[in-house]
Amino acid sequence: MAFAASKEIVDGIKYGLSYSAQVESESGVFKAAVQNLEAAGLGDVIYTPARQHNIYGSRIDSYWSLTPRLRPWAIVQPRDTSEVSKAVIALVKTDGCNFAVRSGGHTSIPGSNNIADGITLDLGLMNKTEYDPETKLASIQPGGRWTDVYAYLEERGVMVAGGREGLVGVGGLLTGGGKTYYTCRVGFACDQVVNYEIVLADGTVTAANENVNPDLFRVLKGGSNNFGIVTRFDMKSFPAHDVYDGIVTFPMDAEAAVIDAFIDFTKQLHVADDAHIIGLWASMPRRDIALLSGIVPDPTQPPDLTMVSTINMVMTQLDGIEDSSSLQKFMDIPNRINSTMKHTTIAKKVAGLLLPSNREDIWLTLTYKLDKRILEKTSEIYQKLVADISDRSPGCVIQMALQPFPTTFVRHSAARGGNMMGLEQVTSDSVLLITAVEGNTPGFYDTAFPIASAAMQELESFTKQVDGHVGFRYLNYCDGSQDPLASAGAENIRKMKAAAARYDPNGVFQSRVPGGFKISKVQ
Repeated sequence: MAFAASKEIVDGIKYGLSYSAQVESESGVFKAAVQNLEAAGLGDVIYTPARQHNIYGSRIDSYWSLTPRLRPWAIVQPRDTSEVSKAVIALVKTDGCNFAVRSGGHTSIPGSNNIADGITLDLGLMNKTEYDPETKLASIQPGGRWTDVYAYLEERGVMVAGGREGLVGVGGLLTGGGKTYYTCRVGFACDQVVNYEIVLADGTVTAANENVNPDLFRVLKGGSNNFGIVTRFDMKSFPAHDVYDGIVTFPMDAEAAVIDAFIDFTKQLHVADDAHIIGLWASMPRRDIALLSGIVPDPTQPPDLTMVSTINMVMTQLDGIEDSSSLQKFMDIPNRINSTMKHTTIAKKVAGLLLPSNREDIWLTLTYKLDKRILEKTSEIYQKLVADISDRSPGCVIQMALQPFPTTFVRHSAARGGNMMGLEQVTSDSVLLITAVEGNTPGFYDTAFPIASAAMQELESFTKQVDGHVGFRYLNYCDGSQDPLASAGAENIRKMKAAAARYDPNGVFQSRVPGGFKISKVQ
């Protein structure tokens, strides 16, 4: 069973809220929770609509998407691991008090990292990164953003395999698996974690690694928020290098050549691991397309909201080589509209690669075999999706991002001990697809979601017809109506359920923390 946001939650999304002089909840549970938090010494980091309302409002407004901007009874911001422990103890002993956990706040599912009737435990003040040159480990707190993590590490000449967008939070990406620029070399981000510091449901602070709590260590690699709150990730590092990176934009009539190049690139990842690409079929206002392609519109002119569709190859040559054979077939496609390829660093790249914010967001994902017929069908369904949504929601952004998923990615993860993601189902070269629809017009979500969901169902049905379906669902791309933990495979599900029962015997993270995907709901 997947985590699905209720209609009431979606209807509760607000625009332009004023957070001053708001009335606090009259709930006795709320009052008891605040009393318990204050008794634990956390009174100065409790924010409510009436107490420190400016901080309360700014934290809600700092969510990347409008969709999860619910209004909890209160927000609590612990400053260190001991305060996370105190907060958990205080909230758990408050009968009837549910709570949510937020790291970066970049998940768009309503209720996944925020809560309406309860307390949000916000890890935003726990955002430090440290590097030990002796062990070559980077110790990263969950509230950090990857753009800051990379900037810190590059100053020390090292890098880790983490997130690919600057504002994505550390905690959510790593506990959900973590697709990286370096997956072609080292596997997923969670595969690089060698130790977790975690607060359990009873407030105990413990470690999880190959030698200490090894069963917990394994399930934290992609098992999401089912076992506790991770307060530190110790990750392997490697030398930092400049990269050759940018976006090459093609007209839609170059689709056939782009698909052929995409297939060749995915296959060659078996022998070359020097580049990373995302194929982005994007339809958005001309202004946004220009920004995506690195063109700054003239600020003296009115914004051009005319919808434009293009194919954008987001390409990164990891060693900074301009004439890499891996990318050459894309570069040889004629009639490209624009190219922003240049030498840069990962830190600079992600600082400038920010998804549009302050919109309602719908994400849906699917994995299928590398098959030209399915890629062509994807483009066909995409163009129909654009036509169906854009007329109803002017100014929206509609994207389908296609990412190579060769079996080498699976082998890299297995070589590092494996994880909970269910990668074992990827037995042939595949494609990881995310459909992202964003808008901010009244009624957008209710209008767009059924259309986007139907489009993905149509595509999934086609993959099954041509024997191209792959059951794997990447958790960090899933909508609440999807069920990534169910796709983890029977053995991984068994391990996650056993670990949840052992480390959280009262089921706090299954019932009292209702947001996210719950292993207890997987059949």
